[in-house]
Parts: sequence; structure tokens; C-alpha cells
Amino acid sequence: MTDQIRVGLLFGILLLAATSPTGAQNLDFSLPGLDQQPVRLADFRGRWVIVNFWATWCTPCLLEMPELQAFHEQYHNRATVIGVNYQDLAASDIRAFTERLAIHFPIALSHGNPLSGFPLKGLPTTFLISPTGKLVDTHLGTVNAAMLAERLAELEKMGEPKR
Repeated sequence: MTDQIRVGLLFGILLLAATSPTGAQNLDFSLPGLDQQPVRLADFRGRWVIVNFWATWCTPCLLEMPELQAFHEQYHNRATVIGVNYQDLAASDIRAFTERLAIHFPIALSHGNPLSGFPLKGLPTTFLISPTGKLVDTHLGTVNAAMLAERLAELEKMGEPKR
């Protein structure tokens, strides 16, 4: 093997190591909820979790909220939706907003601060966390209940455990 090939292989291995695959780490966070009680990702271990980052000023976020609520209601035995509000607003303002939209899934408040392990490139962004706490999928842009249900079924068929 030539030195040039060895250097190329070494570079490729280092590049793969530096770009950890989706789901390579157990994710966790603890954020205040609308009632100031903590919303902890680890509390939902053992079930699928849809973590959706949104803001009240984000029109696509608002359009997908009823879809997230519908998914949450239909799949509550297998999955939980957590909405992470990504802006610095008072809990009372966000609570009033979610009440108008009839949102009943947990809402966590990030106060505009990024969360480790959740790379945001825009809003809305939805992360699908496995029952073991691993990130298995990310979607930038709007989602709907059918899309989430289909992806959940695909992952379960691939051997991801379900509750």
C-alpha cells in the first residue's frame, strides 16, 4: 500500500470518527415546563419521543402544532411529543398561546438557548428519539401526524424497540 493510499484511508477513518452517526449518543435535557416543573427527556425513556423545536413567531411551526397534537393523541401509548419553545418569552405568554391552540403535550422552555445534541439549523426542527434515548432521525421543516406515524413504523420494522 502506498503512502498516499494510507494517508487517504487514515483521513477517511478520522472523518468518520469525527462525524458521529445519528443516535451515537444518549440524549438528555431538563428544562422548565409551562408550570415551572422540569421536563426531563430521561423521564420518557422506554418510549419514542418526538422533540419539536418551535417558536410563536414561526408560521410553519404554528401550522404543524395541530398535527403534533393529533399524533400525540393517537400514539400516546407508544410515543410522546415534547415541544421545546425556542424563544425567550415568559411561561405565561407561551401557556396562553398553547391553550389557544389546544396543545396538551409537554412544552419545555429553552429561553432561546441551544441544547447539546440537538443541532438546530432552523425552525421548526423535529428530532425522533428512540426508547433507548438515541437520536434516530431529524427533520428540518414541518411534519404531520401521518409522516411521523410512517417513520415510527419504519424504525420499528428495522428493529428499533417499541414499548
